[in-house]
Amino acid sequence: MLNSDKFSEANKHFSKAQSLSAVHADYNSQYIFSLVADGKIDSANKLIARLDPSQKETFLFQFIEGVHLINNRNYFLAKKKFKSIKTNNVLFKELKNYVQLWLNVSLSNETDQEKKINSFETSFPNIKLIQSLLLYGHVQNNDLYLKASKEILSKNQLGRYHFFHVIYLVEKNKIDEAKRVIENQLKINPNNLLTKQSYMALTDNNLSFFKGFYESVNINHGISELLYLFSNLFQQQDRTNLSKLFFSLSNYLNPSFISNKLLIFENQLISKQSLGFDEKLSQSISNLGGEFYWYVNFNKLSFDKNNLTEKNEPVLKNLIKYLSENKYFHFSKLMNMGDYYRSIKDYNQAISYYDQAEKYASQKDLDWRFYYSRGICKERLKQWSLADKDFILALKQSPKEYRVMNYMAYSWLERGIYYNKALQLLEEAVDVSKWEHGYVIDSLGWAHYLLNNFEKAESLLELAYTKAPNEAEVYDHYGDVLWKNNKKIQAKYVWSNALKLQSLEKDRKVKIKEKILNGIN
Repeated sequence: MLNSDKFSEANKHFSKAQSLSAVHADYNSQYIFSLVADGKIDSANKLIARLDPSQKETFLFQFIEGVHLINNRNYFLAKKKFKSIKTNNVLFKELKNYVQLWLNVSLSNETDQEKKINSFETSFPNIKLIQSLLLYGHVQNNDLYLKASKEILSKNQLGRYHFFHVIYLVEKNKIDEAKRVIENQLKINPNNLLTKQSYMALTDNNLSFFKGFYESVNINHGISELLYLFSNLFQQQDRTNLSKLFFSLSNYLNPSFISNKLLIFENQLISKQSLGFDEKLSQSISNLGGEFYWYVNFNKLSFDKNNLTEKNEPVLKNLIKYLSENKYFHFSKLMNMGDYYRSIKDYNQAISYYDQAEKYASQKDLDWRFYYSRGICKERLKQWSLADKDFILALKQSPKEYRVMNYMAYSWLERGIYYNKALQLLEEAVDVSKWEHGYVIDSLGWAHYLLNNFEKAESLLELAYTKAPNEAEVYDHYGDVLWKNNKKIQAKYVWSNALKLQSLEKDRKVKIKEKILNGIN
């Protein structure tokens, strides 16, 4: 259960085996991790407290105890706890020192505060800059805060903390300045939910949106953000369990912050098949504003696209209604709807949404992806000349986009035209994609097959077969060329394996069964 991220189920089972505590080396750490990952930090702290001193002298156990003290506002005891923690791990040491810095600064006078922040030694200058911004906001040293914010705003990669500065500006009633920060962020990252919702809130003068997520004077919120930052660092290092643990501790100290809620929802998207959605969480995110409402409900709809039931039909209707009434960010939402209908193979409806999106698009919006998506729908509807026009426009935007090259060339092969031209385009696509994608190699192999270059086709299709183990079409093509090269037993074996794949469509399944019985005429 633990390895499947079913933390609540895991700690229920662990709780029934507490006799293992003294005799099983991993029991306590696994049980406590399951509790923390499930958000049950108070229960984890009680379990740690019951351990023998020798068992709980680990960094993570002591760190959990320290965070529990912070959450209960026992800052002097927390300071003592973190001072006693020992570790040789570079990131653990850095994190521990930053928590101590927050506690020391919070409990110091104004003169000492600046000295402690400036003299803090770190291996990560951007983290120090972020912490300086948040700490100066916490102690309300406006001059030093504004100095740090100026440097933060000069770094596009720190866009998250541009939003924190916007909260500060709104609190100071500097609305025009806040708008400029958000508008600049939209240019840099136009799809960021928080930025888009902030833009809507500032434009509509809905300043209450910026209240309650992060209170700079609340030390718990400051340390929560520190833990969130380190959770992301551990994620970048593929240390997933540590990332989950520190994220859960971050959420414990500030359960209201938007990013925490969104990350929980995104994790549920990944594991929905086994866990289901937390409807209360989904609703609380939706209530944050229109962009969040759209994001949550569209993702739930997309996840259930293969199950068009009474449950998700109202979701679709509500999204369409919201789209007709909403005045912000039409292009991205219309593209969402086009992509959705394309995914369920309603190509006429998809084209309708793509065409509407084009009317709202800026020149920057109409990138290769737009033309490629619409071109696929037109090709599926056998509107071939219109499809080719879109593919050509896509390649004009991105001349080396192998996905477009592959799709257009394979379409020609399917239509029985431009074989040599398709072959040339596919050779380029395979080179551009560095021979990494089985479906592109398959297209090139199929081009050689159609040109009766069966020996060359077999070597390419064999490679595609090894690189795309879940693609029924690749299996089908490889079986065909094996048959043509008089390797009939191998061909039937490959075709038989294709029948086991989930990606196998009904029409192809019928044809493969026919080939297994009678071969290729």
